[in-house]
Amino acid sequence: MLKKVAIVVAVIGVGWYSQVGGRQINESQVRDYYRQESHAFYSRDPEAICKLISSKYVGTERMTVMGVSQQSTANREQTCQSQRSAFESFEKVGDKMGGMLTIEYVQQIDSIEIAPNRKSARVTGTKTLKMGGAIMEFSTRFTEDIEREWGQAKLVRSDTSTRVFMMGDSGMKQSDFFK
Repeated sequence: MLKKVAIVVAVIGVGWYSQVGGRQINESQVRDYYRQESHAFYSRDPEAICKLISSKYVGTERMTVMGVSQQSTANREQTCQSQRSAFESFEKVGDKMGGMLTIEYVQQIDSIEIAPNRKSARVTGTKTLKMGGAIMEFSTRFTEDIEREWGQAKLVRSDTSTRVFMMGDSGMKQSDFFK
């Protein structure tokens, strides 16, 4: 009886590994990851974005605003909290402007390199976020590593460089966006 249980457990383990744990990543899965990220962003759903980030995530960001650059490193929880705060800020800015803040979010993938073992992909490209028409723009160059985790493509590492542009005479200062 114990031998049969061991065989059943082994078969289930091998099945799980081949269907979930060991599944290799391909370009289609990577592109699907970015579609999901874009959909979550347009849905203004930071929790959906967080579900796409691995628990082992580490990100490095360089941000330049009005000629001043800062660099930071964040883990998954810090990144998720930053996403929540950003979406709360978008809502506050929209309220100050008398309605919902319009957001335009565009991703451009320049390259996808699948690792030889097909366990990860390195993706380079740009992401552009325009808020309130021509009021503020975030232009980001990124290099990101995507891996399969529990059957889903997830972000495990990112290295980004973002430039923030203030446009037009909106009557709002940069600090008004982040109160």
